[in-house]
Amino acid sequence: MSDYSSKINLSKLSWKSIVGFIVALIAGLLVGGTVGINISNTEEGVIIEATGNSVIELSDEQVPTVIETEDGDVEVLNAPTVEMIDGNGLIDECPEGEECGKGAFRYIDVTNPTTIKDSIINTCVDVDGYFGSQCWDASAAVAENMTGRRLSTCGTGAAKGMMDCWQTNAGEDYEVIWDAVSLQPGDIAVFGGGTYGHTGIILGSYNNGYVALLGTNQGGSSCQGGGSSANIINISTKNFIGAYRWKEYIVKEEPTPEPQARNCSEWKVEKGDTLGAIMAYCQGKTEWGEAMTAYAESWVSKNYKPGQTVYAGWNSETGVGLYAGDVIQFVGGE
Repeated sequence: MSDYSSKINLSKLSWKSIVGFIVALIAGLLVGGTVGINISNTEEGVIIEATGNSVIELSDEQVPTVIETEDGDVEVLNAPTVEMIDGNGLIDECPEGEECGKGAFRYIDVTNPTTIKDSIINTCVDVDGYFGSQCWDASAAVAENMTGRRLSTCGTGAAKGMMDCWQTNAGEDYEVIWDAVSLQPGDIAVFGGGTYGHTGIILGSYNNGYVALLGTNQGGSSCQGGGSSANIINISTKNFIGAYRWKEYIVKEEPTPEPQARNCSEWKVEKGDTLGAIMAYCQGKTEWGEAMTAYAESWVSKNYKPGQTVYAGWNSETGVGLYAGDVIQFVGGE
């Protein structure tokens, strides 16, 4: 399969914007390596062509690319803003009658999204031996290191087909994300657009309709056999289809510990104390209704109204059962 070019028509942009765009392209699109760039002034406007195995529709306006670091800090990159990528046809299974094996297992450190980036940035990834370093190869390699199996294109040979059999692809290993706003670093995202769509690994949270994407065949340096090396782009989520989130990356909320009951025989009343809070502290939970009435009858004043229960105090002329500075004594009940 021969290389072909991605093009963007910049006829509606000012030369100041074009220069800014070119700077962003060189500084950002080339994060993954060197791309051949041709700039020509035609009747249709200024055309920028970047050699590769995918059609890349670049944005008129550049949006800051926001990624999250291993320490949870936010880093802003000057990477290209991309509206849509249409990759070439893929093969993720050995065609009948052929021997596969040109591709190979690629070790990737999947400890966290940052280690994934460091493992593949600027490198070619080809796990099936077909058409070089296509977008599916990077996502498949990351998935294989996560779970021991690759995510399938569901028999379509297209990246966007990865969501066609999402139940099988997800299995017990992944949570499926359908809302682009919910994307987070480490998600293996799938995009539509064009004939084949695109896939890559999310490196930052959703940012006003765009998200930082690590992937192959999206503008990096040319690879042997086709495709291009891994780089980082800022891609629009308008064609987002879905994503696979490895369950190891899901933050597990620690269960709220059960309140510990304490045997309280006395309580020095502070301003603002309530019997509900005292009950929660002393018995590990607060119960209302008859249980609260019985509990109030089990506490008596020692100093302010000696012998008067909290319950009786509630029903007294003052309507007060707890007096700041008083000491109440527990005299009965569980």
